[in-house]
Amino acid sequence: MSAYGPALFVSRRDRAELSEEEQARVFELVRAACLSVGVTGDDGEPAKPSIYGYDQEEQRALGVLLYSSYAYVQMPDEIREDHEEGWRRVGARVAAEIEKQSPGVYAFASYGVEN
Repeated sequence: MSAYGPALFVSRRDRAELSEEEQARVFELVRAACLSVGVTGDDGEPAKPSIYGYDQEEQRALGVLLYSSYAYVQMPDEIREDHEEGWRRVGARVAAEIEKQSPGVYAFASYGVEN
């Protein structure tokens, strides 16, 4: 069964590649931001972000899955749309927190993905 969830894609504003070391720093920024803004999964537990991939969905961006949802696929379309909007808002909150820590360094995109 596939899992779905909100992903945050983080790239450098100068469009430079993210080295492996910087990818690790970005991942830690995302994890800390999730804790700071209180991101929780569908079960109400604190989110446990995981690496989604680098340079896949978004060019030169580290994709981080914020949490997984297994109920998404069973939802009616109108509920899915509301859920997806919520995922975008969660990603925006996490991005805003990262921006506070590293102003002007990173660009962000956030949307739901299948994992």
